[in-house]
Order: sequence, then C-alpha cells, then structure tokens
Amino acid sequence: MRTFVPEENLPTIGDALRKFMDRLPPRKEEVEVGLLRAVGKVASRPVKSPVDNPPFARSLVDGFALMSSSTPGKLRIVGKISIGEWKDLVVGEGEAVEVDTGSLLPQGADSVVKVEHVTREEDRIVVNRVVRFGSNVAWPGSDVPKGTELLSQGQVISPEDVGALASVGISKVRVYAKPKVYVIATGDELVEPGSELPPGKIYESNIQFLRTRLEEQGYEVVGAELLPDEKDKIEETLLEATNKADVIITTGGTSAGEKDYVHQVLREKGELIIHGVNFKPGKPTILAVLNGKPVFGLSGNVVATVMIFDSIVMSYLKAMDGTSEAMRTPTRGKIQATTILPLVADRHRTTSLPVYVLKRGDDFYVIPIPFESYMIGTFSLSDGYVTLPPNTKVKEGERVEVTIKALDRRQVIIGEDDARWRDVPGRKILLGTVPACQALKYGVGDVLLVSTLLCDNVEGEDVERWILVNGKGPKIGYEEWVGLSSLVRNPSVRLKSPSTASIFVGRAEVVAPEGFIHGRRLTKERLKLVIRDEKMKFLKGIFSEGQT
Repeated sequence: MRTFVPEENLPTIGDALRKFMDRLPPRKEEVEVGLLRAVGKVASRPVKSPVDNPPFARSLVDGFALMSSSTPGKLRIVGKISIGEWKDLVVGEGEAVEVDTGSLLPQGADSVVKVEHVTREEDRIVVNRVVRFGSNVAWPGSDVPKGTELLSQGQVISPEDVGALASVGISKVRVYAKPKVYVIATGDELVEPGSELPPGKIYESNIQFLRTRLEEQGYEVVGAELLPDEKDKIEETLLEATNKADVIITTGGTSAGEKDYVHQVLREKGELIIHGVNFKPGKPTILAVLNGKPVFGLSGNVVATVMIFDSIVMSYLKAMDGTSEAMRTPTRGKIQATTILPLVADRHRTTSLPVYVLKRGDDFYVIPIPFESYMIGTFSLSDGYVTLPPNTKVKEGERVEVTIKALDRRQVIIGEDDARWRDVPGRKILLGTVPACQALKYGVGDVLLVSTLLCDNVEGEDVERWILVNGKGPKIGYEEWVGLSSLVRNPSVRLKSPSTASIFVGRAEVVAPEGFIHGRRLTKERLKLVIRDEKMKFLKGIFSEGQT
C-alpha cells in the first residue's frame, strides 16, 4: 500500500525533474546517420565543406564562353560544352565555346556572353560590346568556400541543411540518437479504440496520444502494450521493455488503488526516485529507475498524461537527444523586423532575399546577404528571407516581414573576414565593415571587426594586418561592404570576402589579407575589434598574437 505524502511536501515539477536528472543524468548517444534520416536530429560535431561549391567555374547563362580580352570582335566557335559534360577544350584569343546554364567553363575562358547578346554567323559569333572579366560566371567557392562550417555542433538539422550538405558531397553526419521509447498503459477498464465498448469500460487513449506525440517529435516507439491490472504481467512487460528501449513510459497504476501495481513493481524491482508531484492534474506521477533505464509513470488520466509528458518526459527526452541545448533550431513562421541595410528587389520580378536575423530584447533586425539563385549553402546558413514585389526598394531602418526558417542562439561575430576567425566558436556573419558598423548603430552583435578604411569612428581594440597583392591583369576586388573595396577600384569581379580570393591567383591581380593568399606586401590595414560580450574577451589574445 502506498504511503501518502502531504501535498505541501510534494516536489514541484522542476524540483522533481532536477532530482531525477541528478540520480540518472540523461545520456547522449552519438551515431552516424544518412542525410535522409538526419532531419530533426542534433549535430554532435561541426561539419565543414570538404570542397568548394561550385566545385568548378560554371556559366550562369546560356551563351558563349570566351576570353574577355577578345571583345568586342568576331570569334570562332571551337566547340560546345553541355551541362554535366566535361570536354578538354581550350579557349584562345578570338575563340568561343557554346555553353549552357551550369556548364563547365572551358580552360582559357574567363567570362560568358549571353546568347541574346551575340549575332551568329555560321561557325562564328559577333560580339559588339566589351564583356568584362568574370561576367556571367559562378566561380569555385562563390557559394561555399572549402572549409566553411555548414553545421555547428548542437544544431538541429533542417531539410535546407540536408540540401547544402548534399551539394558538397556529404552523405552522412554524426548526430545524437533519438532515444527509443516503450509505452505501456494499464487498466482493466480499458479497451482498444474501434472495439465494441462493453458496459463499465472506456476506450484507451493514452497510448494513442503518446505514440503520436513521440513520433511527431522523431522518437521511435519500439513497443506499445495495453495491459490488464495483473502484477505479474506488468512486471514481465516492464522488464522486457528495459531490454528494448532507452526510456519507458507507463500510464495508470501509479496511485493508491487496490490494483495500482505499477508503483509496487518499480519499488520492488527498481528504484523509485519520485512518487508524487505538486501539480494538478498529474499528482501521482512516478520517476523511477529500472535496470538502469528511466521509467516515467503517468496518471491514467489522459489530460494529466498530456501535461506531465510535455513538462517532464519531453524535457528528459530532449536532454538525451541534445535538443534542449540546441543553439540553432529550425523555425517556421513570419516575424516583423527592422532592416539595418537597404533591400532591393529585381526590377521585373517578385524577389526573395535571404537574410540573417538578429535579436535585441524583443526586437528583430535583419542583414541582407549577397546572393545568387544557385547558392544553396548561403541559403541554408541564412535565417529566413524577405519577399518584395518587383522594383521595390526598402530603406535602412524600415520594417519588413520575414519568413523565418531558423533561430540561432550562438554568439554573433559580424564584420571583416580574417584568417584568425577559423577556429573561433560562434556564428560568423563576415560580410564586411558596413554591416558591422550598422550593427553597432542598432545595438546588435556580440563581436565586431571593422576596417578603418570604411569606418574610422569606432572605439575598440586596435588590430593590424598586412594586405598582399599577387599577379597581374584584371583586378579582383570586393563588394562595397568590405573594407578592401576602397583599395581596388573598378574591379572586374567583386568577392563577398577574401575567403575565395585564392582561386583567382594566376588568373588576375588579387588583393587579400595575409592568411588568404601569398604575395608581396601592399599596405597595412587598420581594424577595430569591438567585444560586447564578456565571454568573447579571449579574442583580444588571438588578435594580438603575431601583429607586426
């Protein structure tokens, strides 16, 4: 017979869960799964791209690949490369190769002219305009440079993440396993839904709720039993469940009735940690250990089952599979946010623009991301997107509706890309100085690295780095948000960051910070390191090392 504890002495749900976790800490199990089974699971290790994406220079349009130095002029067509095809073709001066959208750029070519911008004359084309170096070309790594972190440890994997991982050839990831669960309902009064209902009986609904709720959350139910109030049968099934499952959930048999056998079996064969919580409905809740496995004994009242499951059982399950500590979680919905930089739609088409979403207090802010439609990696790393009607311009400081796809709780690093960031934990929005200065203005971001080439009124730690130059020819520069954009005027190609600068070495004149390319020293760049989160103070040491 159960001994009652006065209600005022019963633990709260929080106290009961803490006591139980102290006795039996949730144990994470790391497993490797294929991408198709990874969605909803938590990455147990960071995953970096093993290759550049795109892996080769490819055409963004249907047209002709050529040397920009051959334009304007009449060029001889020396072949065709279809999408998905490789040919050992070399383009020389005065030559062109026909290409599809997505085709490999042949050796020697540095740009593509659209088919509608040429006149074809048998085996030749006439190009009446200058085609700039890099026109209509997706360069290797322009979406995801090799070494980019696509998954962080503790990130809940989304379908967009799966697409990005697949695009760089990754087929398996390490994750925390979802625990296997065994569900047992007890009660002589219960019959299966769909059966005839005899007098004095009720339909069983706890198993129906628990199975669907568990499966909705991605947990595997390895057993579900409806048992009569027979002590031997209950004991046999509980012991069998410990051999098949990581977690056991029972309903019924936890109170003080004559046939409430669940608590008796757990007391005799296992260890009863909690029997009763100060909560209504759900007072006779049991938290126990049987053969080293957690057992949650819930009331036979289905409403109590729902509430105790959501407040206690789910908390324990989430601690086992890592979601309780997840730093980045898929989220679907709409939010209102303030854009800290202008947003511009295509002149003729409705346009969706990927954005990073930052939070300060209860307010959301967005940073637009330079983007082309082939960039699945860039899209997966974004937090959502803003959809604008054709020819729409949104000014800095205006409110926009964001279709949200992920919320991220990591410390945020905004500003200039630098080789010293590579092993630094945190969320990196390395789009340059302009977003960082705007982030300072709006009070968002935990760490900011600002180039004095574009923003010289910022207070912070002084940082210097050498800027190197390599090669001759067309100039490779940067988007106007990046500090180095002020050193390279009228570039043929504008990069989002120096992380892809090395692919142009040997093709053009490349300017980039030390650590990204080799070359002769051009000048020193002065930066300001602003640390707004005490947990990130260690960065002072990293950025002070090796300064000359």
